[in-house]
Amino acid sequence: MRSLFLCFLLVLMFLVNLYRTFPDNYYEFISNYSYDIDPRLVQSIIWVESNFNEKAVSPAGAFGLMQLMPSTAEWLQERFSLDGNFQDPECNILYGIFYLRFLRDLYGGDMDKAIMAYNVGPTALRKGKNLESARRYLKKVKRTYLIYRFLYHER
Repeated sequence: MRSLFLCFLLVLMFLVNLYRTFPDNYYEFISNYSYDIDPRLVQSIIWVESNFNEKAVSPAGAFGLMQLMPSTAEWLQERFSLDGNFQDPECNILYGIFYLRFLRDLYGGDMDKAIMAYNVGPTALRKGKNLESARRYLKKVKRTYLIYRFLYHER
């Protein structure tokens, strides 16, 4: 009986740690704007990009939850008539969703290519640059997506 209790306690601790590691942050906001993209996929990209650090800045200059380059954010503002400060966490997510949707449409609905292009850029992907890095990124996003779907399957 004691070993059963210890097993239960270990599983419970493992699950609590998983929920802490993969938070459900911004789910409602993402759900309101992601429409045809699974909000859990967007959360997975945020987790991989910034680990939900709103103030994250990459060495290349990408910033925020979805790690947008300033030039990409400015292009998105013009292209889709977006308002708001793209450094604001919710605006950053909104811009990232628009960019991901644009990339998905650019690649004829191929979400894998869209995710890889999100990481390395559509021009680099088209030219075959950084393909190994893009593939690793895609695997990481997909692995994280499976975890999010497992943890928050009720939605």
